[in-house]
Order: sequence, then structure tokens, then C-alpha cells
Amino acid sequence: MTLRIACAAALICVAALIGAACAAPAPALTMTSAPTATAAPTVSPAPTATTMPTAVPAPTATPVARQLTIWVAEPAEAQSAIAAELQQAAQAGNFQLAIIPRDPDGLLISLATDRLLGLPPPDLIWADQEALIGLLADQVLAPLDIQLPDDLLPGLRTLASSNNTLWGAPITAQDMLLLLYQLDRSPPATAADLVAAAQAARTSERAGFVQGWGAARWFAPWFYAAGGSFTNPDGTEPTLDTPAMTTTLTLLRDLYRATPRNGDSYARGQRLLAKGFAAYAIDGDWAWATYHAISDTFQIGIAPLPSFNDNPARSLIGGSLLMRYRDGQATPEDVMTLLATLYQPEVQLRLSTALGRLPARRELLTDTSIQTDPVRAITAMQATDAPGLAPTPAARCAIFGVESYLYSATTGDLPINEAPLRMQRAALACLHQFVQP
Repeated sequence: MTLRIACAAALICVAALIGAACAAPAPALTMTSAPTATAAPTVSPAPTATTMPTAVPAPTATPVARQLTIWVAEPAEAQSAIAAELQQAAQAGNFQLAIIPRDPDGLLISLATDRLLGLPPPDLIWADQEALIGLLADQVLAPLDIQLPDDLLPGLRTLASSNNTLWGAPITAQDMLLLLYQLDRSPPATAADLVAAAQAARTSERAGFVQGWGAARWFAPWFYAAGGSFTNPDGTEPTLDTPAMTTTLTLLRDLYRATPRNGDSYARGQRLLAKGFAAYAIDGDWAWATYHAISDTFQIGIAPLPSFNDNPARSLIGGSLLMRYRDGQATPEDVMTLLATLYQPEVQLRLSTALGRLPARRELLTDTSIQTDPVRAITAMQATDAPGLAPTPAARCAIFGVESYLYSATTGDLPINEAPLRMQRAALACLHQFVQP
């Protein structure tokens, strides 16, 4: 899932030239009468010394603050909170920051368009992990040679790095999946219990279970719990043709039997859940605005994902990151200056509350402001062990391979025992194009 103010200050230089020159007035001439008719000669007094003007130093120019431009590719409702924190961080670093809002879905197109028009590029970019992958593919990012906080959530560190190179500094954590259930139901503890409860709840008027079918994000938590991995340990090749894949596809097919009888799309499932016509669902922390738009009386139970294969389900984690544009003027030191403020606990918690996301730092997950929010409290329970998907060609091609056959394997149109090998072949073909386009 992907989800997604220009300030400039004129610099005024004031110089004042102060000069002082003091000259004492010459005394008036005095005429004296002689006793004789002959006039006495005129005597000129000695001149009085005149004070020389004080030398005026050359005016000192006021230091010109560095000015940087940052594009913020976030949804409209998130822009003001992010801009406020960025401006405070820039002021603490004594530089100017021009903030330009951008549509998350149009970020790459905006960059390409500006290049064609010869417009200056941004210096920094704030966007999510999906944007990071696209920016890396376009080779427009500069690496960050900086130190991240020791308590940064591990999954965020993974999704921001490739080949031991850090490409973005994660600021928030987001995009995690939750188990949702109607209040007349109870949250199952295991995947087997969920299958049984969902199938039992399905009637001609009510779906037992809804989610985003065919998308790897909904597949991943069970795949990790089954012992699977999208790539080998060094991240160079997809690893999809495994027993863990077969086990995971079997679970999804069992869950699919509880879907609505007349349409299984993600959007329809959300409508059914919001109206009370679906008993259980798995959906992301990004979906709350959609549910409340469908129903202003929306109420739902929230729980962590059930365990599977005797292991906790592990939802993929996403994040919004601060990145450095390759052709911009920002330096690693500029990034560190901003991060010194953005990673402060009070700033992290303000962003968490304003955006409905988690802070990027693990030690803040127990804060009262998070634990009293039902959605964030449940996502916080899963965040520490949530894996991040590295922005590498092998990982992206693995996702491509999975999604090429996931829906047909889930619905039964493709035999489960054939799907893992087909997925692996599709992923390897994708990777071959990356290596030898």
C-alpha cells in the first residue's frame, strides 16, 4: 500500500557609517591702538590643532543563512503537522527551509517534469518507502553517511538500506496490518481459529472474512511466520519455491472460503466491514479515514494478527523517511542537523499523535499517548519484530513474482503445488531484467 509551504525569508544587510570630526573655532582678531599715529603690525595667532576624524570600520555583513528546499510527499491532511516540525528543526539548525507539498503518487513524475523544464531540484525529500524504491531505481538519491538512533525499529533500518548503504532516515513507522472484528465476535488467537471463526460467521447476508486479496502485503505476515523469506540472507536472489510458500498459500485459500459471495475486492470488503456486513477483516492502520468516511458510526474491535505455525505473524512495516537528493545542495551535516530535532522524544510523539502513526524509536512505544490510542497501541505490540522490505532488486522482484500468481492460487484457479515454482520463475525473470536490461 502506498500511502502518501514554502517559506523564504529575505536577508537584509544594514550598514551605518558614523563619522565624527571636531574642529575648534579660531579666536577672533583683536585690534590694539598705538600711542603714535603709526598702526601696530597685525599678529596672527598660532593655529589650534584640529582633531582628526575617527576611522570608520568597514561594515560587517550579516551571515547569510543556508537555504534548502524540501519536497514533502505526504497526504494533504499530514502536510501541516510535518511542515511545522520541519520548520522548528530548521530554526534550531539556523538555516532556512522552503517546504513544497507534493502528491505522493506523483512524486517521480514531478521530479522528471522539473528536470525537463530545467527547474532547480529539491535538496531533500520526505516520502515513504515506496517512493524510496522508485527514487533508487531512478538513481537520484545521495547516500546518507550518518548515525541513526540505536533504538530505531529494526524493520525501518532494513527498508532504508541496501548493500550496507543508508538511503534515508526513517522518521515515522506506519503501514502495519491489524485484525479487525465486529463487536459481537471475539479475536482469534491463532490462524486456525480465525479460519474456523470466519467460515462459521459466513452467511448469505454476511461475509466471514475480507482483506486485500492478491497483494503481497497481506500475504507477508503468514509467510514470515511459516519460516519463509522473500530473498536469501544476502538479499541477492528471490526464495519463493519453498515449503513455507505452500503452507502460506494453503492458509490463504482456507480464509478465502469465508469471503463475500458476490465480490471480493478490497474496496468492497471495506464497505462491508464498515456497515457491519463482514465479521472479520485484516486491514492497515492507514484505513481508518476510509472506514469513518463510509460510516460515521463505525466501531470495530482491534487485535494483533493471530499466530501461525506456532510463530507470531509478522506484518511488514513501512515508514516515512528524510532523503537527500543527488543533485541538491544538502549535505549529510544538514540532514544530521534536522534529525537532531526530529528524533527528539517530544517531536517523535507529536508527529505520532498528529499523523496516527508510530514513532521510529522503539523506546517511545510505551508512551501513554500511544498506549491510550487503540490503533497505535496494537500496532506498537507488533512493531518491534516487524520486518522491513529492503529496497533491493531481488526483494522487489520477489514481490512481483508473488503477486503474479497469488490471487489465482488463493481462489483455487491455480493448483497450490504449482504456484511456488511459477512465482520463483517470474521473480528470477524480473531480476534478470534488472541485471541485464
